[in-house]
Amino acid sequence: MKLTFLGTRGGIKLRSRRHRYHSALLVEDGGTRIMIDCGADWLGKLRGIAPTAILLTHAHPDHAAGLAKGAPCCVYATLETLNLLRRYPIAEPRQVEPRSVTTIGELKFQAIPVQHSIRAPAVGYRISAKGAYFFYVPDIAALPHATAALQGMHLYIGDGATIRRSMVRKKSGRLIGHAPIIEQLRWCEAAGVRSAIFTHCGSEIVGGQTWQLNATVEQLGREHGIKARIAADKDQLIFSAGKFAQARHRPEKRGCSAPSTSRFGAV
Repeated sequence: MKLTFLGTRGGIKLRSRRHRYHSALLVEDGGTRIMIDCGADWLGKLRGIAPTAILLTHAHPDHAAGLAKGAPCCVYATLETLNLLRRYPIAEPRQVEPRSVTTIGELKFQAIPVQHSIRAPAVGYRISAKGAYFFYVPDIAALPHATAALQGMHLYIGDGATIRRSMVRKKSGRLIGHAPIIEQLRWCEAAGVRSAIFTHCGSEIVGGQTWQLNATVEQLGREHGIKARIAADKDQLIFSAGKFAQARHRPEKRGCSAPSTSRFGAV
């Protein structure tokens, strides 16, 4: 199973060389290519990605507005998300039932409801293939029953809006916003997850010094017994049965100077 971070920028105006496009993950296994989330930055680019299917976490524009002109494949999402996107010409919508397992090729997805937004309810996904398991949740304020939700996961891919500062608040009795990286690391520690990567990066990360921020996240991870990193656009990770192969940051095109290599390393 190969994971490619197509984009790692959150719903902010700020961009950088390493965090240019709205967060999206491409999961490949054999001939199956699943794109998770499709924000506004991906409008008009889907045929180049050639996904077998698109899976949505929720209906916010930075996760779904790339579908404003339709999609070249099936689009999987919860009923709440599909209803919010009815104005989009999605020809092949497929409803995902929370906590039920959906299979595409040999990839299995299980939607887990999370707290993030009232208007656009979100889910994270437990994803597995051939003995490899990871949890993907780019936007999250709180994860109900976190230990159970993360049980058995080899890798957690979470919300990189902030490192220590909480952006969680309460509205109508529910938590909304973004949990900081440090809080998500606590969830991982309690559930026995030993690797974490953070995407959907906020202004603190997108506009900051890469090496300093990665050093901070790595240190926070070590304090919780977790190998932790910040993802960048085009980073790749290959793993099976819980064993991770080398991941790297591919050079950008169009004459730009190549960024320094980013490695998640073996776990």
